[in-house]
Amino acid sequence: MPYAHVVTSSTSRRSRRRVNPWLRLLVPIVLVLAATAAIWGPKIGWFGLGDAGPGGGSSTELLPGQGTEPGTAPEGNPAPDASPARPAEAVPVTVDYVHDGDTLFVYPEDPSADRIKVRLLGVDTPEVGENAECFGAEATEALRALLPEGATAWTLSDVNPRDRYDRSLLLMWTDDGRFVNNELLLSGAATVLQIDPNRAHTELFRSSEASAQAGGAGLWGAC
Repeated sequence: MPYAHVVTSSTSRRSRRRVNPWLRLLVPIVLVLAATAAIWGPKIGWFGLGDAGPGGGSSTELLPGQGTEPGTAPEGNPAPDASPARPAEAVPVTVDYVHDGDTLFVYPEDPSADRIKVRLLGVDTPEVGENAECFGAEATEALRALLPEGATAWTLSDVNPRDRYDRSLLLMWTDDGRFVNNELLLSGAATVLQIDPNRAHTELFRSSEASAQAGGAGLWGAC
């Protein structure tokens, strides 16, 4: 029995010596990695799962100007600050009088020419006067701040230069290069109104309107 006991113990020790020492190191490492994957994997998008929302799909953080939530710009639209510079072909005029937020009178460069009534393209502001609407007075002041009486402005027409009331339909820039139509939308003084065939800057205008709406700017917060 003692001999048998010795042999058995010796055999057991030899068996233990045959275990690869690297295996002893590998096992705890594998266990740690498995536990880490189970805890953090879904949170950081391992295994292609992403951060699942209530519907079970993966969610993506929306960047400014993207997405389809109310008040956000449709994906792919220009950013609101991407206002085009004043075009080289723009025609200078002198501001005479601002009637409301989207209508004004200007004089062309030619001193012998008649005064022109302008309706700003692509935008609509609340009414003033007898049919006054919420934010009408503020929208008028916003346009007067951009285009005060006597200021030089720059104008450009689109496909159809006049409306049925014989008003000149124009895009306008201040003398320092600000795009007036878009500035009114960004500040929440106007909403988008585009009528075919005049569709210049449609995507920019809608993006600017959505930005103002999302931030509660101007009429979006007051009315």
